Amino acid sequence: MREKDAYERLADECAELRRLNKRLQQLHHQIEYQLQLAQRIQASFLPKSLPEVPQGRFAVHYQPRDRVGGDFYDVFRLDEQHVGLYVADVMGHGVPASLLTIFIKKGVQAKEVFGHDYRLVPPEDVLQRLNKDLLDQHLSEHPFITMTYALYNHRDGIFRFARAGHPYPLYVPQRGEPVFWRQEGFLLGVADATFPACSYSLHPGDKVLLYSDGIDSGRFEDHLPGSASLLAWARRHCHLPIQKFVDELARALFSTSELFDDVTLLGLEVLV
Repeated sequence: MREKDAYERLADECAELRRLNKRLQQLHHQIEYQLQLAQRIQASFLPKSLPEVPQGRFAVHYQPRDRVGGDFYDVFRLDEQHVGLYVADVMGHGVPASLLTIFIKKGVQAKEVFGHDYRLVPPEDVLQRLNKDLLDQHLSEHPFITMTYALYNHRDGIFRFARAGHPYPLYVPQRGEPVFWRQEGFLLGVADATFPACSYSLHPGDKVLLYSDGIDSGRFEDHLPGSASLLAWARRHCHLPIQKFVDELARALFSTSELFDDVTLLGLEVLV
């Protein structure tokens, strides 16, 4: 009798384990479906192609660490001579990060239309309005979002940008040393803030690189990871056309190291 009772208990426990295993499989499939859906939605908001302008060329290298990342970028025409572009980075991965990247996409107000007239919103105002929109959501936890937004006039070569806690843009002149454009700017969605902008004149052969902080783990040869490696690589390969520049940069800094974060490299080259 005791053996029968033990056998029945064992059978019940096995049945319970099978039920739990089935439930875990169902939850796994549900999470997998949600991630796939978030990935498709996020990918649909990324530009399918980059705009072509007579005096400039754009290029991008986008490599999320996971299927759904926290990096986001866009490049878009605003009128016959202006292009808007940005790189943003939301802390974390998965569905919550993807939702915030979609919020950013919808929240960037780069142009105001008044009947038959319009006004291009300056970079400092784009970030300030986006910051206010984030604060107005009263999220239970402050999102950790960084961003650089730029307005490029391809006719006169003026590149104006503002940044919100994002890595400094890298300027790679046709002649001379690459330098970081250091401009102050607080994080988005944390507190009321202003985002001062600055303008630079670009010349034929010059390049500008916007990128996410995934670059911090990249290493080139024996240089320190991050900005030191980025500068060292850019000095040596400043002559490369912009698409090859961003592709080779990503390959050089990350081909032999584990990817710890999303990596986005968005480049602009002024044509000669």
